Amino acid sequence: MKRMVIAAALPLMYFTSPIPAQQAEGRTSIQAMSLCTVISNASAYNGKEIVVSGRYRMVIHGTILMDGSCAKTEVNLRESSGYKANRQAATLLRSLTQKDRFRPVDVVFRGIFRVAREGQCFGQICASFEIETTELLTAHPTPPKNDNGMTNPSANTQPQ
Repeated sequence: MKRMVIAAALPLMYFTSPIPAQQAEGRTSIQAMSLCTVISNASAYNGKEIVVSGRYRMVIHGTILMDGSCAKTEVNLRESSGYKANRQAATLLRSLTQKDRFRPVDVVFRGIFRVAREGQCFGQICASFEIETTELLTAHPTPPKNDNGMTNPSANTQPQ
């Protein structure tokens, strides 16, 4: 009887335990490109699956990905029909945006990058670029800004 309980519990633990994004689907590490890198060579990535890091933010009728390291990087985000998310990352994203839905959050997404054709744009902000997100891999609180208005990456940003 004891063996049956253990044998039944092991698969359940495997499918319900949170898995670090680095180990999801057998991957050993995540090699995310910055959004600036993707946009600076947009034609090379057009229509391709990418893993990209940036700053997620909700807007009135959707979501965007930004990168403060380069200008004009607002990219429209659209979830694919098969969208999935790392459980810990999704929980953190929800908790960070629950009180202030426009709060930016640092994320890593997997998705298909697209460049707008002439006369076309994406989303409410009429962006030149879009990522059809297939997977949320990680989410982290955005570091607070210091007195100079610059991001302070050394600040303790872990929720208490």
